[in-house]
Amino acid sequence: MARKCFMCGGDIADGAILCSKCDKPRKPKAAAPNAPAISSASIAPTQAGSHALDPFPKAPVLPFPVESATPAVTSVVSLLVAAGVASVLLGPDKSVKFVSDAAKSLFDPATTLQAIETRAGIKVGELSVPVSAGVRIHNVNMMYTLVPMSGGATGAVMIFRPSAEVTESQASFVNYVRETVFGPLRGLRDLLNSARSAKSDSLLSDAAGTVEQILSSLELAPGMVLPGEIARPVPTAPTPSTGPTVTAVVRRVSDRFAPVAELKGVRFQVDAQDLEERFADHERLADSLAILMENALQFVPAGGMVVMGVRWMEHKGKPLLLFFVMDNGPLVPEHLRLEIFERSFVFNPSNAERTGRGLFKTREFAMSHAGSVWVESKTGKACTFFLRVRPDGVR
Repeated sequence: MARKCFMCGGDIADGAILCSKCDKPRKPKAAAPNAPAISSASIAPTQAGSHALDPFPKAPVLPFPVESATPAVTSVVSLLVAAGVASVLLGPDKSVKFVSDAAKSLFDPATTLQAIETRAGIKVGELSVPVSAGVRIHNVNMMYTLVPMSGGATGAVMIFRPSAEVTESQASFVNYVRETVFGPLRGLRDLLNSARSAKSDSLLSDAAGTVEQILSSLELAPGMVLPGEIARPVPTAPTPSTGPTVTAVVRRVSDRFAPVAELKGVRFQVDAQDLEERFADHERLADSLAILMENALQFVPAGGMVVMGVRWMEHKGKPLLLFFVMDNGPLVPEHLRLEIFERSFVFNPSNAERTGRGLFKTREFAMSHAGSVWVESKTGKACTFFLRVRPDGVR
């Protein structure tokens, strides 16, 4: 039985699908110059049985998600999902790439960076710089950490977690310190406070303040104070309901020194969170910050920079306030970093080494609020004075 050619429709022998004429490779003919375009619709079929083919439909071009193309990003997302931690993945342009379920519940259900910054009271800066700070979200004390990403992906991960607890490896040391150190120190503190109340003695006052500072520093260590333990069984002053907030005090001091910085040609910046804590002796707080500002502006050269600010922190559910004044002036020599805060230290303006004037007053204010003051330079390029205190009513 004769069969039809698959191409032209002509008769072919059994066992074949093409005739001898069609079963040969053909070369495309070059189009003649200035030849008119011929549409496929105008071409009539030349052989019986031939027909026009429908054009093959093209798939729509869709943007391919970068998370599917970058193994590093998908690995980070998978890890965050498995950990169940409140986290936000940011792209290199600070766009939000991923928000974990815990973070959605935490920010209810803010998924933009601006909304997250507003809820957490933070400001995301350079994504390449790691940051860690205490924040309060829905009246819950949390730690915020910005972790830069590298190795196949760029951007950063924002992590929000409760305060870290003591690890099992630290338990024996913590128990030893709590049982053998806290008791004697608290007894010595109470004895010194009683003796100081009986008679005014500057030596007793300094000794009591020193013991108070040691206890305050020890209690900041994770696990040192058990939940429900009364760390400071002493009368506490009521939190003042009037007076400026600590943020207002910082801004008031900054307004006072801004013209001085401008006159000297020094850039001045304020980096203060909006906090509601207040101090009954807020004037002493302002004086302490002013002393730090005066010393910074005295030593920073023209064209330099000074930054003053405050951060809220917490330990065992108790708030802490960390004030700081940072400048890129000369560094305080290592052997003077404790001595400059003593009342007996004599400031010498002709000394080539950087020291300071009146810093003992800032130290006394810190000790009266179960805190401390110190200076450090971790980078070797900036000198930072820190003032850490507890708000009124917290001991």
